[in-house]
Amino acid sequence: MEGKLIKELITQFNMSDIKKKMLEGERYFRNQNDILKKDLKTYTVFDQKTGNKVKKVNENKSDEHLPHGFYPKQVNQKKAYVCGKPITITYNTPVDGDKDETTKNAEKKINNMIWNVLGANFEKLIKNRLKEASNKGRSWLHPDYMEGRFTLKRIASEECIPIYDNETQTFLIGFIHFYTIQDLTGDEPEDRVYVEYWDKKEVRYYIETKVGDTTIFLEDVTKPRPECHWYREIYDNALNNLKRVEKHSWGRVPFIEIENNEEKTTDLEPIKPLIDAYDLINSGFVNTIEDLKEIIWLINGYGAEDLLALIENLKVNGVARTNDTAGKIDAKLLPIPYEARQALLKGLKELIYEFGRAVDTSNKDLIGQAPSGVSLEFLYTDLDMKADDSIGGLTSAIYEILWYVLQDLKMQGKIPQEINEFDFKIEFNKSRIFNETEKVNTLSNDTVISTRTKLEKHPYVDDVDIEMQRLKEEKEENMKMQSQIFNASGGFNNNHNEDDDTE
Repeated sequence: MEGKLIKELITQFNMSDIKKKMLEGERYFRNQNDILKKDLKTYTVFDQKTGNKVKKVNENKSDEHLPHGFYPKQVNQKKAYVCGKPITITYNTPVDGDKDETTKNAEKKINNMIWNVLGANFEKLIKNRLKEASNKGRSWLHPDYMEGRFTLKRIASEECIPIYDNETQTFLIGFIHFYTIQDLTGDEPEDRVYVEYWDKKEVRYYIETKVGDTTIFLEDVTKPRPECHWYREIYDNALNNLKRVEKHSWGRVPFIEIENNEEKTTDLEPIKPLIDAYDLINSGFVNTIEDLKEIIWLINGYGAEDLLALIENLKVNGVARTNDTAGKIDAKLLPIPYEARQALLKGLKELIYEFGRAVDTSNKDLIGQAPSGVSLEFLYTDLDMKADDSIGGLTSAIYEILWYVLQDLKMQGKIPQEINEFDFKIEFNKSRIFNETEKVNTLSNDTVISTRTKLEKHPYVDDVDIEMQRLKEEKEENMKMQSQIFNASGGFNNNHNEDDDTE
């Protein structure tokens, strides 16, 4: 790809509404809402002399800003709901009929190898990518190698420009990863943009370079051109010496997209105006209390003002003048409309949770003292649908991750070549609040589903295989005890012999 085209694509992306919303989502997640940038001391009034609107600044007015954390709470709620419990990734051998013990052991071995490559921090990584996708509409993972080991790198979404095929706009045919590094080689520190352009076979590197008054992107001559996707270092097992370095490419663009939803929109977009309104009203209320603006002074005997000038003075200074010749000063106490303000805030909060498709855990009217299973199902309906949108993107991404993991294991000769990513079952175990007593009773009374399925759904069971083994051991122990008791009492033979002796 030419440097001129790279510059154009980066410029367009930096100015796009997509990147703007990415940065907004990240900022609101850190509770840096727009209210913090709003100047609450400035008013716009009408100048009757010029006929124009002018801005007035009242330096005596309080300027408190209250950002409310509705958005980070909702993102964290969804993250905990989707990924609060361990993700289940299970290999199923495609066989007809029942599986023998050898097949089951082989499945466990493959599962262990998969998790060994994914690493102990894989679920933490998925939580992080879900959070970023919620804030930015999408998130990215980059399969790579570090110190000879397969790894998944996190890439900030605002540094990524995917290039899709023209026909379906689905398959990656190229990828631009750009980032800023401070260059210290000159007389003064200077920020420079570095670019990686990836395709199915190779990667090229570019550096932002100034030529006269213009900025262009030139290929980085310090790196091989073009470069392979990744290296594998092969060591001698006996001497631990480096034997050779293999160059490899994946045969596909090595970036994995995790979509927040089908439209790739952020979780902030539907509720941002509502949060801004809530912040503004509450901040204004606090400033009103602090300034005691419920008192307006009436200064009599200094000449009456016309309506527009009167409004300006009331709006900026809270002072009104009249032409009463008595020349007295009076104070009028204006009640703060607390009830109306609270009703408005309550309505805004309800809308924030409704359109944010989240559960307001502080709303006792909705939750109640002892909610039943039906009421909890209803309460979680919107969150469940929002979670399913994200789970769809996560599941597709994990299948793609498994493709890379399987390629790594196949290259090492650890698994058969015919195994593919779709031989695995991926399941997200949602962390829904439920009535435990109702659920346990329902499972206990069910006579249709198997014991294993009951254990998978049981609220107190974390590992089904361990629980199945415990039940097996418990059953064997009970049978052993019953057998001992029966034999101690003489069993069948004792009674039979007594009858024979009688005869």
